[in-house]
Amino acid sequence: MMKATANKPKRRRCKICREWFHYQDFRTWWCCPEHGARFALQKREADREKKRKDEAQQERRSIKIRKLAVQPLSYFHKQAQTAFNEFIRTRDAGQPCISCDRNTGAKMNAGHYRTVGASKETRYDERNCHLQCEHCNSYLSGNIGEYKPRLIAKIGQAAFDRLMEPHELKKWTREELQELAKHYRQKTRELIKQREAAA
Repeated sequence: MMKATANKPKRRRCKICREWFHYQDFRTWWCCPEHGARFALQKREADREKKRKDEAQQERRSIKIRKLAVQPLSYFHKQAQTAFNEFIRTRDAGQPCISCDRNTGAKMNAGHYRTVGASKETRYDERNCHLQCEHCNSYLSGNIGEYKPRLIAKIGQAAFDRLMEPHELKKWTREELQELAKHYRQKTRELIKQREAAA
């Protein structure tokens, strides 16, 4: 029968002086009582600092919530529209203008076929929005005459007909618009990752 041997003493570095020491209790992180007292003071200060940071973060979150609560619905539409437009520009990146079929390298916009002012029901419809140059979008009011045939060629006649049908006007809530903005930001990130992986 083998003779039992004593457990090998366990060692760790002191949190104060960084010297190695043997310990009995796994909760002990100091090599001497003096360093134990200093460690306790440091831990108490660290706990206080963490509490201060947590309270400050909670206060910032509370202020943000209160600020959002007083924002008009148009603010949330703007956030959602920005995220939606960024997705359209990312989706169609590298493609020519939907209206003039040119790719000049100039600023490109997310151009709606049915404008937001005329058709609020289709402002977030991906079939209704495509990459469009600044000239056609801003200076030619969308260049709709040239937009239509290229849009039909791109999405098909059936999809175009459904786009042009009457749509029920959705009454968006703040929460729904926040979720919509989040949805399109996520779609944009995923699309960028897919392209980077394929490159």
